[in-house]
Amino acid sequence: MSNFAHETDLLYGIIDSIKEAVIVFDTTYTIVCVNRAAELMLGIGSTADWENRHYLFTADGNTPFPVALLPCFQPVDPGMTEEAIELIVKRADGSAVRVNVSGRGLADRHGTISAWLTILSDIPVPNNPEKHAEILDYQHNLGSVLNHMPAMIGYWDKNLINKFGNKAYEEWFGFTSENLLGKHIREVIGDHLYTLNKPFIDAVLKGEPQYFERTIVNFAGATRHTQAAYLPDGAAGQVKGFFVLVTDITALKSAQKRVSESEARLRAMYDSLPFLAWMKDRNGKYIQANKHWLNAVGIDHLHDSKDVTDFDIWPEGLAEHYRAVDQEVMLTRQQISLTERAFDAGRETWTETIKAPIVDDKDDVLGTIGLARDITESRSAEERLRNYNERLSLATKAAAIGICEWDLALGVGDWDERMYEMFGIPVGTPIDYQIWSALVVVEDLPRTEATLRKLIRDQQEKHWEFRIRRQSDGALRFIQASAIIAGDPKSGGQKIVGVNRDVSNFKLIENALRESEAHLAHAQAQAHLGSWSLNLREHSLKWSDENYRIFGMPLGTPISYERFLKCVHPADRHYVRHAWEAAMRGAPYDIQHRIVANGKIKWLRERADLVFAGDGSFVRGIGTSQDITELKIIEKDLESSRLQLRQLAARREKAREEERKHMAREVHDELGQMLTALRMEMSLLRMKFAINNRELAEQIRNIMELLDQTIQVTRDVATSLRPSAIEMGIVPALEWLVRKFAEQSGIQCDLLYPEDDFDMDEECAIVIFRIAQESLTNVLRHAAASKVKIAVNLDKDHYCLKIDDNGRGFDTHAPTKTKSFGLIGIRERSLMLGGETSISSAPGQGTSIQVRIPANPKRPEL
Repeated sequence: MSNFAHETDLLYGIIDSIKEAVIVFDTTYTIVCVNRAAELMLGIGSTADWENRHYLFTADGNTPFPVALLPCFQPVDPGMTEEAIELIVKRADGSAVRVNVSGRGLADRHGTISAWLTILSDIPVPNNPEKHAEILDYQHNLGSVLNHMPAMIGYWDKNLINKFGNKAYEEWFGFTSENLLGKHIREVIGDHLYTLNKPFIDAVLKGEPQYFERTIVNFAGATRHTQAAYLPDGAAGQVKGFFVLVTDITALKSAQKRVSESEARLRAMYDSLPFLAWMKDRNGKYIQANKHWLNAVGIDHLHDSKDVTDFDIWPEGLAEHYRAVDQEVMLTRQQISLTERAFDAGRETWTETIKAPIVDDKDDVLGTIGLARDITESRSAEERLRNYNERLSLATKAAAIGICEWDLALGVGDWDERMYEMFGIPVGTPIDYQIWSALVVVEDLPRTEATLRKLIRDQQEKHWEFRIRRQSDGALRFIQASAIIAGDPKSGGQKIVGVNRDVSNFKLIENALRESEAHLAHAQAQAHLGSWSLNLREHSLKWSDENYRIFGMPLGTPISYERFLKCVHPADRHYVRHAWEAAMRGAPYDIQHRIVANGKIKWLRERADLVFAGDGSFVRGIGTSQDITELKIIEKDLESSRLQLRQLAARREKAREEERKHMAREVHDELGQMLTALRMEMSLLRMKFAINNRELAEQIRNIMELLDQTIQVTRDVATSLRPSAIEMGIVPALEWLVRKFAEQSGIQCDLLYPEDDFDMDEECAIVIFRIAQESLTNVLRHAAASKVKIAVNLDKDHYCLKIDDNGRGFDTHAPTKTKSFGLIGIRERSLMLGGETSISSAPGQGTSIQVRIPANPKRPEL
């Protein structure tokens, strides 16, 4: 009997022992059980009688009372007590009894109400001593019954004070049922056990039934395994106490352990069998199987798969066949041997199977047991032998292989069709040594004959190549031959069994490949370009001949990545290692670095294409190593030339600015003063001689207007050469430039600059002014813009100039822009002071020029 069944029987016993009449209903108002008191009250012999008639009536005794309206089925507000109702019970014999009916819901271990308890109590007759004696006798009998139960049964109120305990408590904790009353549960079971059970006690006082197992050391010091049930007395929020039922399951645990050990021994025995073994129950469910069977059907553990049958493993037709055989075995109770198809790790096999019935000691058939042995090899050996010649013939034709046998005693050969075709001889022509040797190229015949003599002498397999001239057309063919000796040399029945393969096409490819490799090696040498390949799966790194020459290593030197790193210049090793690690994560690998080869420093350009597997792991890669030392020297010379040209241009620009400055001063100071003096002289001349001479006065006025225009032109020329505002700072100079540009072009031009003035040396101011002047000239000539914005400021350690227009823009990548000398001049001016220029534009989107010049630039030496 299971623990749960035992526990259920005890609960039924408790209900049966209650003095009041008790009826338990399920959710459909169907009776579940009726205790003895209820059977006596109703006058029935079994619960089935309840379905045959109605027993409950209202107080008038005539109106049937619906079961659904009983108090146990009615909701009760929290904090309210259940009220009993008075009804009439009409017995089976027709007599009537007046009763009080009350009830409550019964919650399962999850707190869900799944049944209802209805209590029918006799309304006591006043001053009835016989009835009172009957009640006392009943209570005494109930206590006696509970004290004889081996399980601990007790009742504790919501304050954890004992209200009842049977005699089993004395055996477990040393308390008799009399001195147990009024004790706190902690005092009875001890601090340690109370602490362990406290969560279950808290839960049951909330109306939640609790079921658990616990190991207890009893009053006698023996360790016992127990199964406990805490059942609430009342619904959630109205729990008055709880019932305790503790059952000793030590013997059950011991039995379970023995069963587990027996199962382990059975499993070990099954797994030790060299063939497939299994057990099934009467319904075809697998209940046991060894590891060979599990591997064959692809199941890790049988107990992980619930209710596995043949229909879950095999195709439907095969499963039906297996099921029919099992049923025949169980029906006849006879062992059956048969040959069946099965599967081993997905491979179709044939097995010799023995199936037998499993019969218990009562002669009942419980299922079947089966053993299977793989006979696939023996079954198919005959078929393989029968098809061997046919497959061999097809294979030799597909592989263009000829088979021959030579009788050493007679010197004649037995050839297949492929041999005749290979040598250009009509099929069926008798073959002897003279016919064969006549077709072998004269230069190859001595070596071939020597190989055959070694074959006969050493009795070991030989492989060689020779050439023939085909008899049918005289074509030169390359033959690859293999031969062994068969037969007994003592009996004189020895034969040479050989295979010949025409490899002429492979030879042509090999020669072409060899020639291509020679061309590639020559091209690599000319270009100073070596190649390498790395295969991680084969753990191989291969270099071309040119790679060895570049690194100054002897051809064929074993190569590894570590040896390559040793050749890298020490200052570049970290850079190279970092680049390779990045390439292993998917980044491109195209780097330049130095190596030390035979004491000389060389520059290399390394490139590689890497291949990765689906999981992202590196598989293989191929790459090139190009010696760019000469290119680096040329690049360095070119850079030096560019630097010299830039220094020359800077010197020329500085000289030009100085000349402009000098010319502006000469024009403004010398020529301006002379023109001013000439105007004063003309004024004096008009006052002295033209007062009464209108014609002379008019002529002098015209000359003075011309002088005024000349003076203005002189000022404009001086300003164009070098604006005087530049002496006041970059901001006034740009304001003058913007105002003049707007007046001349009609284009809106805004200037933005910081409120806080910043100092800028004269050379920097001239460069920024000229860049702005050139940019505005480009806008006027090419942009067709309506608005220009110029911004100048100091950003940390750099002077920044930004010029934006909303003009037509242009394609910055167009080759025609390489001849735009205005843009080149802007870049070169900023480079003179160590600055940088960024020009961004697109057709129809305007142009933006940004210039950044160090606030403390390193001037090029001029």
